[in-house]
Amino acid sequence: MASTNETTGGGVDLEAVTQRVRDLSEQVVAQARKNGLAFLEGYERVLKNMLDLEEQAAKGTGQDWATTLATTHANFVRETSEVWLGVMKDQMRR
Repeated sequence: MASTNETTGGGVDLEAVTQRVRDLSEQVVAQARKNGLAFLEGYERVLKNMLDLEEQAAKGTGQDWATTLATTHANFVRETSEVWLGVMKDQMRR
């Protein structure tokens, strides 16, 4: 009995092999996108928590300049990462 990769004459069925490789490649790409998206979403949560902590720590000093500096830095990182992460997540969803 011939396997799915062999023709009845004993040769290799290149179309079947090619299709199996395509199917496997599509599965690998789909899983990589899913994992990449999960990573980006996790990174986004961690970054948000770190920036919140930075602002809280600065407020805890009681120094207005430290609070202003930390808030400005946190806002800059939030805004730039929002754009960058948004683009990357859009790419992963395609």
